[in-house]
Amino acid sequence: MKLKLLAEAAIEFYGTPDLRSRVQPDTEKTKAARYACWWVACESLKPRYKKSDVGRFWAMDRTAVFYGCKLVNTRIAAIPAEKRQLKAFVRFVKQYIKKHGRGVK
Repeated sequence: MKLKLLAEAAIEFYGTPDLRSRVQPDTEKTKAARYACWWVACESLKPRYKKSDVGRFWAMDRTAVFYGCKLVNTRIAAIPAEKRQLKAFVRFVKQYIKKHGRGVK
């Protein structure tokens, strides 16, 4: 599943612990990485995932995913460096999926 590879790529790119873990408290860094994953899954990857499917994978509801994607879009509009970092993350994700995702749908 590409969503699992996306989460693994975010862990490697952002240098955060497991993003799906409920044991450790959220920090701004893990939240930002998680929101970036959601945004990439819903807005950038082909085929695009439904917010409900992304939420199910992350054990969240679709409104949480919607809110996270909205925050990313707001930050992209306000902070040019955020847009550059997100573009770099998208490139990294595509390379990561190509390298590790043989036969993954």
